[in-house]
Amino acid sequence: MTDPLLEESDVIPIAEIEGISTEHVAGDDLQEITSLGKSLKDVDNDIAAKEAEVSQLKTIRKQIAEELIPDLMAKNGLKLIQLDDGAKIQINDFVDARIKDPSIAFDWLRDTNNDSIIKNQITISLDRGDDGIAEELTTKLKEEYGIDADRKIAIHHSTLKSFCRDALEDPELAESLPREAFGIYQGQRAKLT
Repeated sequence: MTDPLLEESDVIPIAEIEGISTEHVAGDDLQEITSLGKSLKDVDNDIAAKEAEVSQLKTIRKQIAEELIPDLMAKNGLKLIQLDDGAKIQINDFVDARIKDPSIAFDWLRDTNNDSIIKNQITISLDRGDDGIAEELTTKLKEEYGIDADRKIAIHHSTLKSFCRDALEDPELAESLPREAFGIYQGQRAKLT
């Protein structure tokens, strides 16, 4: 290394290990690249810190909205309250759901004749160069069955939440509903308007 900048930079030794020469790069440009690289690293670190901060704030917000306010308002028999600034806090029931065990959840939906919310999607993975086979299969499925190829069994998240909310209100379904398989989380949430 003959360039003094090369000796100072902590970025250059990596390039040397990979056999990349930086001798042809002007000293000012090399210094600017190094400086910008450090700036990029600093910005990435700042973003990661802010994302962690936002995540922590969301956790705090969830605790306030789903535990502290609903508990205190329930203790005082309140469902709605107006603040001094005109904003209102209202307590609403909520149900969140996410399929955790598809085999149990989908079997239960089929057994209880609620499988109309299940959507089928077919996906076929072929190797590179199998364009002809892909085209032939797609065409055949379209011509013979009137469907496009790709298969995935899923339930849209809004449909799932709505279904679970309704199922929990139906005594017959609520009793047999496999809550863990559906990942049901329910409670009360404060809404600020």
